[in-house]
Amino acid sequence: MLHIIPEDKRSKILQSAFEVFVTYGFRKTSMDDIARQAGMSRPALYQVFRNKTEIFRGLAEEMMSGAAAKAGAALARPGSFHDRLKAAINDSILDVHRFIEQTPHGLELMGVNDEIAADIEERWCDVMIDVIARGIKSAVDDGELDLSRTGATPESAARIFMQAMEGVKSDAMRGKAIEHYVEALVRFVSGALAAGRP
Repeated sequence: MLHIIPEDKRSKILQSAFEVFVTYGFRKTSMDDIARQAGMSRPALYQVFRNKTEIFRGLAEEMMSGAAAKAGAALARPGSFHDRLKAAINDSILDVHRFIEQTPHGLELMGVNDEIAADIEERWCDVMIDVIARGIKSAVDDGELDLSRTGATPESAARIFMQAMEGVKSDAMRGKAIEHYVEALVRFVSGALAAGRP
């Protein structure tokens, strides 16, 4: 089972809810199911979360915060910018998508996320843009990337990249494999921004 957050009362509920959601789907899951999985009474669960929508939103916040941290760590590793950006997207987005897609209710959960946690995902996209922009700026400062030919800033290049990723996500929502598109996008962006190219 994918472990997403450290163990305390709130996070134990979120971890338990995640396990139930991926097994039974969001719509078929009840607060009783989550309480049972967490090993607590339903009244104890209601002391922390009012309903399963609030739990799902809390889970989305935890997962997206963790994803942004993983992306930042990958962009700080040694290696080429291409490899760092590829690892950032793999560790922060694709690993979770792979796991969710393999569950019986993966597509439903991605759809529910768009319905009830779209604002959280929008904030996460802004955080990811900042994380990727810092990675681009670091590579520019090291002479690995050159933005002068494009007229882009690290922020605008990162925003374009994440907007393209959002387009790729629409294919994932339709159950299509996206890894080859992500690889092509990473190769395109890292190649277009590489220093020393004519």
